[in-house]
Amino acid sequence: MTTTTLSKAGDAPAGNAGFARLSATLFNEFSWIWGGLFALFLICSVVAPGVVRPAALSSLLPFAAILAITAVGMTVVIQQRGLDMSLPGTMTIAGLLFAKIGFMTGSTLLAVPLTLLIALGIGIVNGLLVAKVNITPIVVTLATNAILMGAVRAVSGGSPMTAPAELAEFSHSKLFGVPMTLVLALLFILVISVVTKRSIAGRRFVAVGQNPAAATAAGIPILRYQVATYAVAALCFAVAGMLFTGFIGSASQTAGIDYLLPAIAAVVVGGTPFSGGRGSVIASGAAALFMALLGQMVLALGAETSVQLLVQAGAIIVAVSVRHLPDLLRWIARG
Repeated sequence: MTTTTLSKAGDAPAGNAGFARLSATLFNEFSWIWGGLFALFLICSVVAPGVVRPAALSSLLPFAAILAITAVGMTVVIQQRGLDMSLPGTMTIAGLLFAKIGFMTGSTLLAVPLTLLIALGIGIVNGLLVAKVNITPIVVTLATNAILMGAVRAVSGGSPMTAPAELAEFSHSKLFGVPMTLVLALLFILVISVVTKRSIAGRRFVAVGQNPAAATAAGIPILRYQVATYAVAALCFAVAGMLFTGFIGSASQTAGIDYLLPAIAAVVVGGTPFSGGRGSVIASGAAALFMALLGQMVLALGAETSVQLLVQAGAIIVAVSVRHLPDLLRWIARG
């Protein structure tokens, strides 16, 4: 009887441990977005079926892809314990500069690298001020954004500019039936995901985000990675700005403003924590589709655009709560 009792008592912790491992697998900080995305599709098919029809999804995907590109850039920054509030300014100025340089030179092939070079400079300045001068990221990037929005007014003259025909054509083009914006978004996600997870530089990048002091002690040049983080983010924002300009057909003064909160929301909903080190651009990309679909559902239900901001804020709160679900389940298992 004693042996039987002991074996049963000994099985309990093993069972609890198994339950904890299973719950951590099913409800980890990145994988839950796929279940949430599937659930949102089901909800939309019931309460707003028009949103998930092929024609509606075809119209939604390009904007979701542009949001995904901005979310990728924001994910990289948040993995380094930062936050890039210059997204609106960088995205807007990139669209305007591309249009202006394209019309001035008559060559979109020349406008693309010049615009990206300017965006790269913006990112490097942000990175140096954060990493070298030790100014809080949100302060640096807010100041940069204010400067960029002033530059937007100077460049645009207070009125929108028509996008070059080549850019508009490219933004609306498809590759084997897939929107080109979505193809580029998937390319960004794939490249950055592979680099951060499969390369030596990527592992060092993660180490710098997890613990800069330990990374320095290990001989990793953290300044290089921290500056490169903001440079990559600026490039993502610039590409998104150019694609958005081409898709809507004009470069406006407010192109990037509506993308700041959704980009941050996509990163948080995707599971990337602000504590740094951990993150998934794949989950952020999926969360960008989640946020875009959620916004369309809200509008389809007749709510005002302002309600969409409340829904995005609610999605952030829910995502943060879900992230702590594994801890709750492990606590239950131990009990």
